[in-house]
This record gives sequence, C-alpha cells and structure tokens, in this order.
Amino acid sequence: MSQKKVDLYKEEKRNRKKIMKREKIRSVLTIVAVVAVFGALIGWFSWAVYNNVKDNQDKTATATTTELDLSDIEAYNSSLSEYVANQEAGTDSSSSSSSASGDNAVTGTSAGTSAVSTSSAG
Repeated sequence: MSQKKVDLYKEEKRNRKKIMKREKIRSVLTIVAVVAVFGALIGWFSWAVYNNVKDNQDKTATATTTELDLSDIEAYNSSLSEYVANQEAGTDSSSSSSSASGDNAVTGTSAGTSAVSTSSAG
C-alpha cells in the first residue's frame, strides 16, 4: 500500500502544471459566469424601472390637461364696468336714470350667476 501512495504522489507531481492550469481556468470561468449573471440581473432591473417610470410619466402627462371656460366671468366683468361707467357719467345730472341702470346691472349680474349655475349643471 505504501508503494501505491508513492506512485500516486509521483503521478500528481508530474501533472501538477496541468492540474493547476485547469483549476485556474475553472476559477476564471466561474467568476466570468457570476459577473455575467449579475450583469444580466442589473440590466433587467434597470430596464424594468425605466419602463415603469416612462409609463407613469405618460399617464400623468395626459391627466393634467384642464380646460376652463371664462366666458361667464368676462360677461360679469363687462357688466360691472358698464355699471361703473354709468355711475361716473350720471352722478349729478340724472340720478333716476343711474338708479335704473344700476338695477339693470344687478339684474344682469343675477342672470349671469344663474347662467353659471346652469352651465355648471349642464
């Protein structure tokens, strides 16, 4: 049995360079495989996050569009400016006509308000 061990040792000693070379190649291939797998996982994760962010930006961009109808406010402002102009033009000369135009302006305002409520209900 002792001779058998000696023969194995001599055989290993002769092939030591080949064995070492084979072990180095295996370790390098293992490292390359691990790096490739982690690279693929990181690439896939990055791609998934990018697509998720892109989809969320598309959804929020279309959801923030708002239209506002200011025609009722403009009508109120114009009737108010007419009322002020009538008040300034007829301060002392015709108080009865200015009060009549003031009543019209107030009536126009209430009609504008009802138009607003009608348009928002419709």
